[in-house]
Amino acid sequence: MHERLIRPTLALALSGILAAAPFQAMAQDSESEQRESILLVAAPHLNDPNFGRSVVLVMFPPDSGPTGVILNRPTSMTLRDIWAGPEKRHGRTDALYIGGPVQPDGLLFLFRMTPPPSRAWRATEDIYVSGDGELLKQLLEQADSVQEQRFFAGYAGWAKGQLEWEVSRGDWHVVEVDPEVIYDTEPETLWERMYQRATFLRVDRATLLRVEVPQLPPDRIAYY
Repeated sequence: MHERLIRPTLALALSGILAAAPFQAMAQDSESEQRESILLVAAPHLNDPNFGRSVVLVMFPPDSGPTGVILNRPTSMTLRDIWAGPEKRHGRTDALYIGGPVQPDGLLFLFRMTPPPSRAWRATEDIYVSGDGELLKQLLEQADSVQEQRFFAGYAGWAKGQLEWEVSRGDWHVVEVDPEVIYDTEPETLWERMYQRATFLRVDRATLLRVEVPQLPPDRIAYY
């Protein structure tokens, strides 16, 4: 998705606060029967223009397929750039990331919160992802937690069985979620560092004869 296409679509959609699907359909219990999230690290041969050299945070909500956001696609735009309505008064200059090719005119946001919020999906520990407008308004007023927030245009999604097939084909390395990766401040080098981590751990496990059968919860993903 090209950056020049984001500005007009988001500016139009966010003249009011838009919650992106499928997050509009979130259950009130944000942690209900949700499987553990994972990080996907694109294999070097993955030439997909949306996902090449990407690192993706993927969640497994109980009511839809795997859903996530790309962590290393920052744009030159900020929140202030995309708002034309009353929200512009917040003056927030947080970077806007390209979250994925699905619904690019929707805004998702990642944040820390205790206790667990409703209408949000748990990424790991006390980190959540949502697209709820009321929750967004609340976060925008919390200037002391800006460093713990990320904002994404669009998201990534997979149909049933699609991600399993891509992993078995070798398109992705699967890594356990790390909060430091989620909030990494050097996205331009994140893929290289995560690829090194994923391949090093795979070799190390093979050496120790602890290679796991690839499984994607609950079927076919190996955690490196």
